[in-house]
Amino acid sequence: MREALTKSGMSLRNPLNGNARHIDRLHTKRGGHTPYGYAYLDGQLLIDPKEQIIVRKILKLHQSGMSGNAIATELNNQKIPSRTGKTWRPCVVRRIIKANQTMKTKK
Repeated sequence: MREALTKSGMSLRNPLNGNARHIDRLHTKRGGHTPYGYAYLDGQLLIDPKEQIIVRKILKLHQSGMSGNAIATELNNQKIPSRTGKTWRPCVVRRIIKANQTMKTKK
């Protein structure tokens, strides 16, 4: 899929570090980090299905009363990689929870 989109001239985010290669300003949103669980395609913010599975897991653990620290530890214990392939940090987990709560209030 990535190969077909790239051949058609689409700029895609690198799955390891989130950066777009050969940035086409008309088709790639830049400036700041893409929220975890989402990706830009043709300048539109779309849900990233692979990351959304992890977002749902984080939210479920948070709703069960776990802290950001405990959730990060749980994700690391389960060997679930972050977007960058590094270990989960509590501040990233809290940012995902906060962003999701903000998006709910905007709906």
